[in-house]
Amino acid sequence: MPRSLAAGSDIQPLDQWQPGRHQPLGTNDVHVWRIRLDAGRASELWPLLSRDEQDRASRFHFEEHRDAYVVAHGMLRRILAGYCDDQSAQRLVFTVGEYGKPALRHSTLEFNLSHSGDYALLAVSRGGPVGVDIERWNSEIEHLDLSERFFSPAERRALRTLGAESEQLVAGFFAAWSRKEAYLKARGDGVAHGLDHFDVTLEPSVTARLIEDRTDATALDRWVMHALDASHGYSAALVAAAPVEDILLCDAE
Repeated sequence: MPRSLAAGSDIQPLDQWQPGRHQPLGTNDVHVWRIRLDAGRASELWPLLSRDEQDRASRFHFEEHRDAYVVAHGMLRRILAGYCDDQSAQRLVFTVGEYGKPALRHSTLEFNLSHSGDYALLAVSRGGPVGVDIERWNSEIEHLDLSERFFSPAERRALRTLGAESEQLVAGFFAAWSRKEAYLKARGDGVAHGLDHFDVTLEPSVTARLIEDRTDATALDRWVMHALDASHGYSAALVAAAPVEDILLCDAE
């Protein structure tokens, strides 16, 4: 049974994943499901996908990417169907918002899916929008150069304090990236306003939070941010509309 976690302000990422089964989803609760993108499950989950999803999966050049897509979206359907008592996974119908964020037709259920490397994360809520992001660390990219293009001045300064050639730099970069992506996905407007108009924390010793959004003076009151410990070598974050009472971390089986 997944364990309920109070939405506090601990510095450490939320990490108490439990074998998951569907639990009642309260109005101010968020459930986050961790999905292992096991290629061996692709054939089992393929029939759950819509024709459009199957066509998209077939267009992937590499088999591993196709299988990851099939598992992520097949499990998305299976998990969401567990919250929709009158619908099967195959019959769920999705719509797409103005900025590309998917939604369930004729449902108040809010959700967001992200996948990277061997894992996908799915956040589910009834109380308001949610955004989730997971990023597998890559030590080969130019983290400081990329931060100059996409991060705010405050975030760039914070990143430089972690050292130019350190694991903390890699962790800090992807912590910031996952938090920024999760925030934009929760807002639902994607990168329409860019990535540098708001600041998030990224240092390992600092709680994950939104510091400021220069386009929205009410943002700090309207959004809750948490870091998630999905696995070693990954950064992940959850952003949800306030208030949030409980967060359940569920390991999909």
